[in-house]
Amino acid sequence: LQHGEIVTGIQVPAVPSATLQRFLKFRVRKTIDFAIVSVAASLTMQGEVVKDARIVLGGVAHKPWRVREAEEILLGERITEPLALKAAGAALREASPLKKNDYKVTIAQTLVKRAILGET
Repeated sequence: LQHGEIVTGIQVPAVPSATLQRFLKFRVRKTIDFAIVSVAASLTMQGEVVKDARIVLGGVAHKPWRVREAEEILLGERITEPLALKAAGAALREASPLKKNDYKVTIAQTLVKRAILGET
C-alpha cells in the first residue's frame, strides 16, 4: 500500500464443493485451552481420488508448518488407512523435537492420520 491508502475489502476464492476440510487439535483441557498440537487439512477430491491436498501443523514450530511431503503422498490416491499412516509418517519424518517436547511427534502423526481419514 502507498501512504494514505487503506484496504477496503478482500476476496477469498470459493472452495470446490468436493473439498473436505478438517481442523483437529489436541489440548489438555477441553475448555478454551491452547492447542498443544493442531492439524488443518484440506483435501479436494475427484470422485474417490485426491486431486489436491493441503496439510498444515500448528504448535510444532515457531509458525504453522506445511507438510508438502505428506500432501504429495495423497495426490492421485484413494484414501485408505495405510495411505493415511504413510502420509502421517512423512509429515513428521524430518521433525527435530526439543528435549522435552518429543511427545508432540506422536500426537501430530495421530492427528494427521485422523484428519485424512475424517476421524475426530
